[in-house]
Amino acid sequence: MKKITTTLSLYIFTLAVFGQTTYNGFPLINANSAKSDYRIGNDWVKGSWTISPQIEFDSLLISCHSNSEEFAFYTGKDSIVFKLAPELTHKFYVCLNDTAYALTVVKGIKPNFSVLQFDTKSKDEKLQFWHEHNNPNEYLNLLRSKYPIDSLIIDTKTDTEKALKILQWVHNRWQHNGNNEPKKNDAISILEEVKEGKNFRCVEYGIVGTACLNAIGLKARTLGLQTKDVETRQYGAGHVLLEVFLNDLKKWVLLDGQWDAMPVLNNIPLNAVEFQKAIAENYNELEIRTSSNLSKKHYIDWINPYLYHFVISFDNREGTNNDSKKINGKSHLMLLPIGVTQPTIFQIIHKRDYYIYTNSVNDFYASPGIQGK
Repeated sequence: MKKITTTLSLYIFTLAVFGQTTYNGFPLINANSAKSDYRIGNDWVKGSWTISPQIEFDSLLISCHSNSEEFAFYTGKDSIVFKLAPELTHKFYVCLNDTAYALTVVKGIKPNFSVLQFDTKSKDEKLQFWHEHNNPNEYLNLLRSKYPIDSLIIDTKTDTEKALKILQWVHNRWQHNGNNEPKKNDAISILEEVKEGKNFRCVEYGIVGTACLNAIGLKARTLGLQTKDVETRQYGAGHVLLEVFLNDLKKWVLLDGQWDAMPVLNNIPLNAVEFQKAIAENYNELEIRTSSNLSKKHYIDWINPYLYHFVISFDNREGTNNDSKKINGKSHLMLLPIGVTQPTIFQIIHKRDYYIYTNSVNDFYASPGIQGK
């Protein structure tokens, strides 16, 4: 069964079908292409749904946040509009190229948003991190000479504005390709391949964005997110983005280069843990800052399962030629909720033996100003 979850509020069977006929007792719409769009209220999700006649039940799961909202499914040739509520299902057929019939099932579900619990009091003083500290760095100077990073922030007044300018620029360098890896994993090499027309993964958005922020004097680090079932899921168990320390706000803030997203609550940008909490407790007030018309509903439904395990490096300096510093032989720190088993496997077969584990947000979000250089 194929599933895609997108935010929605759906109520009951109010149905409008354009050019409606029926097939096997269900409404029928037609399509000339396997790719289709759907709309949730005023939010569009374009081209992400593939009509699949070979699947017995082609299922689209829609997270419901309010009592009633319109859902519409568009094939380019035909459309169907209806409303649902949590736990209610609507079925219809899509006839692809006048030959194959896909039974499509749209179901409203209640979002499973609950606040993760972390240690907010203790701190391990033995942990140490290494960041860029505005010292001369040949690698970052080369990055600045090759790309217009400095010019992006000329008219900015706050660190938030600077971060958003860098985020937008990095997001627009290439189209996301989750299967394509670069020859080298540093920002300059990645951007050189992008000039050749190549597209890359979320990982590369994180690497390039982090380097650009470090280049303008904002301490940044790549951030790995992992799902609750990271050890047993075969694929799609991780997502990479970044966090940047905004000096004027004195806090770490999440930036997602793949999606062009910065989460904000009450005009304060959020880090990853704060973002997870805000999704569960302040969904309506939560804002996603973006320059790309990103749907808040779609992004939160997509990102929320990844906000469970959080991973950063101890050494976040640029251009160290793999001479990275470690703590007790470990290169990364994983923050996980209280009471959760420490994962040591990634996606069934990939061993992970380089983590130090913590439940403490004070360990994970310590100010870089008092840490190693």
